[in-house]
Amino acid sequence: MNIITSYFRKNQEVKEEPKPSNEEQSSQFNINVPVILLIGKTGAGKSTLGNHLLKFSGERSIFETSGSFSSCTSQSNSAVYKIRDKTYIIIDTPGIFDTNRPNEDVLDEISRTVQKCAYGIRAILFVFEAKRLTDEQKNVIDGISTFFGEEAFLYMVSVFSNCKKLSTENSEEFKKSWNVEVRMFVNRMGYRWAISPNPDIFPPGTHIHAKCLENLENTINSLDGVYTNELLEKTRKVQEDRARIAREENERRQKEYDEIKITEGKAKAEAEYMKRKNEDDERARIANEKQFNELKNFLMNKINDLERKKGGGCFWLETRVKLESGRVIRMSELQVGDRVLSNIKNGFEEFSEVYLIAHVGKFDHEEKFTKVGFTKPNGFKGHLQLTTTHYVFNENLSIMFAKDLQPGKTRILVSDGNNKLVPVIVDDITIEWNDEYISFYTRAGTVIAEGVLSSCYDDCPPSQSLMDLIFLPVRWWTVFKPSTHREKRLHPYVQFLETTYFYFFNFMARF
Repeated sequence: MNIITSYFRKNQEVKEEPKPSNEEQSSQFNINVPVILLIGKTGAGKSTLGNHLLKFSGERSIFETSGSFSSCTSQSNSAVYKIRDKTYIIIDTPGIFDTNRPNEDVLDEISRTVQKCAYGIRAILFVFEAKRLTDEQKNVIDGISTFFGEEAFLYMVSVFSNCKKLSTENSEEFKKSWNVEVRMFVNRMGYRWAISPNPDIFPPGTHIHAKCLENLENTINSLDGVYTNELLEKTRKVQEDRARIAREENERRQKEYDEIKITEGKAKAEAEYMKRKNEDDERARIANEKQFNELKNFLMNKINDLERKKGGGCFWLETRVKLESGRVIRMSELQVGDRVLSNIKNGFEEFSEVYLIAHVGKFDHEEKFTKVGFTKPNGFKGHLQLTTTHYVFNENLSIMFAKDLQPGKTRILVSDGNNKLVPVIVDDITIEWNDEYISFYTRAGTVIAEGVLSSCYDDCPPSQSLMDLIFLPVRWWTVFKPSTHREKRLHPYVQFLETTYFYFFNFMARF
């Protein structure tokens, strides 16, 4: 018996409706069932939660777990998961933003995860330890925003792991332990949160264990529909097309097999069938590889775009300001508590305290800055560099984006060195690329930078008074508890405001 004959006997002489391959089944399955994503940093307890939800534990676990902080999950694993009468695919993702994994591997796995989410996302369960948000955990959040968009947060649930006994039993007591950052983070998720029961304290079968999982499932059920976006829709269409082509090729091969078998015999039909199948499989492999690489390139471009935007800060780090002591310093030297020149009124200089440094740093790429050129009242040339969507005051004390200033037309307010702000015409606008930036806020909401009256706000509604009102809570808070934030990462309150503004802007754009 030859190999071909054996193959056909094993498959019952090629059925009239051959079963698709595993790859085809997987593709069709994923484009017809929404997913529940388990995300979080390595060691946070994603796999453990997944096994709890699937009602598996110990040696019967579906998702491999580890007691250490090295990831057992190197690839996204999935399983069928049902909540009442609804079927989902639950996906246990690896720590795809961990620094100990090669970039190429990370991108490959993100691409595979996106492919598995083609139908749409029912819920994103962000699992993190009930301590504090770390930079690694924040990286995961940035990743979700990058690859799925800000609106994906409407489908995200915060899941606390490794909670203590009292915290698990009494949610009100647990909430009291949240610091400001955690509270803001949970609010960003629409105040959707749950607890993953610690199996060492509440093993499967106990009342508290079941109650925690029931609360989580109820939260998932409360979400409206499934989340999708242009990327997922495009991926789904590609998978549907591939599944259709596979079915058509199967039908064509079956038809050819039947015809050749009648005219030239069974052996010839089997040989031709296998030849066609190998050719079709190779074309499918090439098409799949092409689609996968296109997806990787698309995601890499999104990463690069995000990195370019993340600098979004405010001023170039080497911009100069004047302190109340009379000393002129570069913004790189600024500290919370410094009093800087913020305005000039009625012949008097006004100084205001720096109460928050939203973010400051140096990226490994260059950020787009607007360089505003002007002539000072004393005849010397001046320049101010700031991001394109940062606000500067014009002669009418209205704020304008730096990118909207018009050479030869717009007048900005510049200090004349004699305790007076003088309107001067913008001479020129050029684009500069810098990798150093700082964003900070004074209690006045303004600062005189390189002699130019500027706002502390950027990329927000064009109202200085409105932004002063929005920042009122953090201004009050820092009176009693001074901020120690001085990082590349945006301060959580500012991040919260940006996200809220994003939602509002997108909502209004629909009307």
